[in-house]
Amino acid sequence: MSVPYINYKQLEEFYTIKGTCELFEMSKSELKAACEKYNVQPRQNEIGAYGFVKYDICRLHNLLYHEGRNQTTNAWEDDPWA
Repeated sequence: MSVPYINYKQLEEFYTIKGTCELFEMSKSELKAACEKYNVQPRQNEIGAYGFVKYDICRLHNLLYHEGRNQTTNAWEDDPWA
């Protein structure tokens, strides 16, 4: 799974589940699976909407970003003499 680069300094303090899907460019079911895999659960904000705080967005993005990078290999990584 590949997620886009995100500038953490420009993130809002809270993202709804729909907003998180748009930010990560993934479907709701893919987001749910990733959250279950990395044990990151949505929280309810003061107005009752479910979503993710900035800390959880950064944590989940970092895990997904590095997961996607580890799946793509090139010849140089496979062969140190290349």
